[in-house]
Amino acid sequence: MQMSEFAKLESGTIHYLKIGSGKRLLLCFHGYGNNASLFIPFQKYLANDFTILSIDLPHHGRSKWIDGHLLHRHELKQLVETLMALHHASQISLVGYSMGGRVCLVIAEMMPEKIERILLVASDGLVFNPLYFFVTKTLIGRKIFRSFLADPNKYLKLLKWLRDKDWLDASRYKFITYYLENAEDRKFLRHVWQDMSLIVPSMKNLKSSINKYQIQICIFSGKFDRVIPTTQAQQFMKGLSTVQLLVVQHGHRMFGADSLPKMASYLINGKC
Repeated sequence: MQMSEFAKLESGTIHYLKIGSGKRLLLCFHGYGNNASLFIPFQKYLANDFTILSIDLPHHGRSKWIDGHLLHRHELKQLVETLMALHHASQISLVGYSMGGRVCLVIAEMMPEKIERILLVASDGLVFNPLYFFVTKTLIGRKIFRSFLADPNKYLKLLKWLRDKDWLDASRYKFITYYLENAEDRKFLRHVWQDMSLIVPSMKNLKSSINKYQIQICIFSGKFDRVIPTTQAQQFMKGLSTVQLLVVQHGHRMFGADSLPKMASYLINGKC
């Protein structure tokens, strides 16, 4: 059984699904273009151990967000603290898929003493992303990005040339061209990338917090994932003794019947 609930922030209202009734609190964050329903399959495995709160990120699902208003770190922290207070939790576990993994890493950086363990699935945010930084944090990058989304036909030849030179892999090429097909998709991409642009971890501070508080992290990485390859997880793990990596026989999408029991087992008992 799932219940819809809402939390009010400065720039909008966040919707989340409440699943299960366990004593431990689990916050789940989906990836780009997904929504809170992504984590409903966890109910079968975790509902007795955890109260699962699966959150619709800004511009996703049933969350209502003001276009052009960036999600600030203090708002994310406020959301987590509010949910913890509502459920009388002193600690939380986190699950993040793709973009949602980046959200989890920022929470861990800000609130390391509150974290029981973290499950990252095909996670973004494990390494510095120069393209994302360029198009969201620099003036010229934002201008180019807006121009690109306003009239993508100008850039299709360039994209194809980059693909032919193998400087742009097939998965990213497919992702970019897919989200250029219509104006609504391009508008969605612009709003999500820009309004989530402050939710990026400081790697130095994050790693220091992980080591200081001995935060347990398990990274599920797809062997065939071309969007976020396993090498990013391997790079992130350097100097972090509490981070484990499990490579599974999947691409970027990996919430299958073979993976879910392994993910649930880690969240329950810490065995990755």
